[in-house]
This record gives sequence, C-alpha cells and structure tokens, in this order.
Amino acid sequence: MTIWFSTNIPEMRAISTFNRVSTDISEIQHRITTGQRINSGKDDPGGLIIREGLRADIKNINATQAGMTQAEILMDTAASGMMQLLEILRGDPSDPNKNGLIGAMNSSLTEAQKEEAANDYLALYDAAVATTLYNGEKLIGTGGGLTKTYQLGDGVGELEVQLSDFTKSGMGSSLEAAVATFDSQGVLAAAIELQEAISKAAGALGMKQQVAAQNQTLLDSRLTSVTAAEGRISNADIAVESSRMARAELLAQNAMSSIMYTRSYAAFAVSSLFR
Repeated sequence: MTIWFSTNIPEMRAISTFNRVSTDISEIQHRITTGQRINSGKDDPGGLIIREGLRADIKNINATQAGMTQAEILMDTAASGMMQLLEILRGDPSDPNKNGLIGAMNSSLTEAQKEEAANDYLALYDAAVATTLYNGEKLIGTGGGLTKTYQLGDGVGELEVQLSDFTKSGMGSSLEAAVATFDSQGVLAAAIELQEAISKAAGALGMKQQVAAQNQTLLDSRLTSVTAAEGRISNADIAVESSRMARAELLAQNAMSSIMYTRSYAAFAVSSLFR
C-alpha cells in the first residue's frame, strides 16, 4: 500500500483557496438565481426569523383585506338596494316627474287613481327587495333580517354586518296593510314611517362602510410598509451580488493558476534532483 504525503504547502494553500471561493461562487449564483438574499438559515439566522415574521404579517393583512372586501361588496349592494327603495317611496329629487309613492299620495289624484298608483309602487318595491342580491342571496328581503360574519385574519377578529328585513312581512308590513285596505292617508303615513326606517338603516350602514373604507386604507399603508421591509431583508441586491461574483471568479482563476504553477514548479524541482 502506497501512502502519499503532499509537502507542497503553496499548492495546498491554493487548493484551499480555490475550494472556498468555489463555495462562495455557488452561493452567490444561488442568490442571483432565486433573487433571495436568505435561502436558508445559515445565510442569516436572525434575518430569517424576522423575514418569516414579516411574511406572516403580510399573509394576515391579505386575509383581513379579503374579508373586508367581501363585506364591502355586500354592504355596497345592500346600500344600493336601500336607495332604490327610498326612491320608490319618496321619488327622485332631481326628477320632478318621479314623485314616488309619498308624492302620489299627496297629489291631486282621485282615490281610485291613488290606489292604482300605490299598488304599482308596491310592486316596484317588492321587485327591488327581491333583486337586491349578493352571490344569489337576498340581502334586504330575508325574513327577520340578515347577519353576515367575515373572518378578518389571525388575531384580528370578525366583521359582522347586520341588515334589516324590508319585505312586506318585515318593515314593509304596515305599508302592505295600508295598501290592501286602501286609505291614501294611511298609505302616506306608512310610507313615511318606512322611509324614515330605511333612511336610518342606510345611515348606519353608511357609517360602517366608511369605517371599512378607512380600515382598508390603513391596511394598504401597512401592507406597503411590511412588504417593503420584507423585501429589504429577503431580496438580494443583484448589482452587489454580480460584483461579488466577478471578484470570486477572479479569485478562483488566480487560485487555479497558483495550483498549476506550484505543481509544475514542484515537478521541475523533483526532476532536477535526479539529473
């Protein structure tokens, strides 16, 4: 069995340098390829912990915004339906030809004409209630009202949206009864009462919409900040990494040249001993 000992110290040093620089090149290339400064715990243990915490925050903010967006769409749809009901009851202030049910009951129409108008407006009212839908679900036409709860992410809680029942069996029951037994003054009183109830409900919903919009703005700002912070920790600086790569490649070339030189010099020295 042959045992070989290398006594070429310069060559050993050059090989050690070449191996170290080759490892550096591999790591730099991986950072450039992935675009990530931290690809494993050994790259930056402390940075990895911070990065994962920030990524958890980003995920939570996105979940919160998704829940709030669904709630906002539902509230916008319900608010639109309420405005339709109010227009049917009180008319359109911008259009004098659209007096609404209240205007019709206050007009100079005969009782028979008022009764016909009341039935027409009641049909429009029912249609508006029935067609105020979100994902196929009635929002203001559900007996007893509707409550929807949206999850807003870990540690954030829930957002609850409550909508009243404006059907003929709900808040519109007195109006339906007044139209059925027809008395123009009774219909007028019921319509005004219903208008006030819808206006109050729409106002409360509007306040919740404002709060949701403000929260979305705050969440957008926080998401921007957290994403930027995560990027500063995670993302590799390609220009810096490219510069490091060029330097490492130059060192590797120099180390390889040193290996070749020291080997040839050692071979020359050994051959000279036997001349």
